[in-house]
Amino acid sequence: MSGSRSFVRGAVLLAAAAMLSKLLGSVYTIVLQNIIGDHGMGLFQMAYPIYATLLAIATAGFPVAISKLVAEELASGDIAAARHVLRVSGWLLSLGGVAAFVILYWFAPDWAIVAGDPESVTAIRAIAPALLIVPLLSVFRGYFQGFQWMDPTAYSQVLEQFIRVATIIGLSLYLVHAGFPQRVSAAGAAFGAVTGALTGLISIFYFWRRRHQYLPEVTPKRQTSRAVTRKLLYYAFPISIGALVVPLMHNVDVVTVVNLLKGSGENQDLATTQFGLLSGRAFKLMMLPTTLAAGIGVAVMPAISEAFALGHRGILSERIDMSIRLTVLFALPATAGLLLAASPIDIALFTDGAGTGAIQVLAFAILFASVQTTTSALLQGAGWIYRPVFYLFISCLVKLVANFLFVPRYGIVGAALSTDISYVVAAALNLLAVRRLFGERLALGHWFFKPLLATTIMCGVVFALERQWEMLGGAALGRLGAALATCVMLGGGVFIYLFAILISGTLSNQELVSIPRIGPPLARLCKRFGLMR
Repeated sequence: MSGSRSFVRGAVLLAAAAMLSKLLGSVYTIVLQNIIGDHGMGLFQMAYPIYATLLAIATAGFPVAISKLVAEELASGDIAAARHVLRVSGWLLSLGGVAAFVILYWFAPDWAIVAGDPESVTAIRAIAPALLIVPLLSVFRGYFQGFQWMDPTAYSQVLEQFIRVATIIGLSLYLVHAGFPQRVSAAGAAFGAVTGALTGLISIFYFWRRRHQYLPEVTPKRQTSRAVTRKLLYYAFPISIGALVVPLMHNVDVVTVVNLLKGSGENQDLATTQFGLLSGRAFKLMMLPTTLAAGIGVAVMPAISEAFALGHRGILSERIDMSIRLTVLFALPATAGLLLAASPIDIALFTDGAGTGAIQVLAFAILFASVQTTTSALLQGAGWIYRPVFYLFISCLVKLVANFLFVPRYGIVGAALSTDISYVVAAALNLLAVRRLFGERLALGHWFFKPLLATTIMCGVVFALERQWEMLGGAALGRLGAALATCVMLGGGVFIYLFAILISGTLSNQELVSIPRIGPPLARLCKRFGLMR
């Protein structure tokens, strides 16, 4: 497979896997809430953030750093050095995982007290063994990403999430019906992280056996283990810091929104409820489509590292252009779709339309957050690893100032608007850095014109369907009616958008063929009807 086809295929595969995993993760919380109740869910939620924090400390940034180092070694033809990166990172992250496991398991009673309920100790200890597995899984994913072979990451990610969700639902159901107390049912749900990670590791070993036998003869390794460790830490640290900035941006809202609402005259209960609408509805819906850009970012970093290391200017420009175009192709219709269908989506998922205004405003952040994610991967892939992090911190400061300006006047809609502005700033700074550091022309017309044309056509259809839903009764049709309307609007919108993309020639035949599964038959169909040469 050619480099460009491989990159497009990998980016689409990772984006789809990330989206599917996110959807599975969103579904299980609703089901689990009904199985173990509010108290059991509280115990489960007390265990998970502690685990996620320790996991982030032990592994965050390393898969991307490993993929970058492996890609650089492969670009110079040193397969042995790439394998050496795998061995060193495997030992390093496994030791970090063991340390995190010991800390979490040993101090589980103390964590439970800090979390606010001593009964959560069972769930905390049930989830702790995952810390022994996930770091090694992350190492192999990063290694294969360095080869620009994204199948292991994508398939193992989906399998991991599927088994995790199946364990959470199945085990919690069994324990509840068997008469165990809620703390045990919550622990059974928490144990899903262990079975999911183990499944992901087994599947990644399958891909290792497939790939290992096709590797050519190796050359002597060039770097010591200490040098590899230094490089891993050098690349992983800023990437980890960058990953923490998005939660930091959310924490700006945590610290300011309720207090600013209270300062503008709202009572405690109403201010807290409004914040719940912002964070529990609008922010979660905004973050869901941006996982597509995260998949593109994972695919583009080793591809950029390889082209940059070899000094292939043409390939570098092609991959920059392709990654931003793919990001816009995904993010632009997602922005428009959430903006137009916000009301039925809000009612279908959350029973009423109280968060619609904030959802509509925050929908604009999808496009700019996606561009920011992809361009950060471009810059870090070429070695400018601290610039995107610095720009994100600037955007956080912008968000803080904008909250003070807009929240007292516009409430949570003002907070959503300040998030939009902060991502606009981060994306603009990244794009200017791409232009300055790579010497690339910002082909904004090329990146946006045809997707915008296709999105406009899609918007006409979605808007007409939304008006029809309103005429039939809108919110009065209830949750089921809103759910059916949402499916029709989004399904119709996706179909029209894909058709508009194909007839406008936004994707070349080579790019279309690169899309896994559906690409080749679509390309043949387009040729048959004269839509593509």
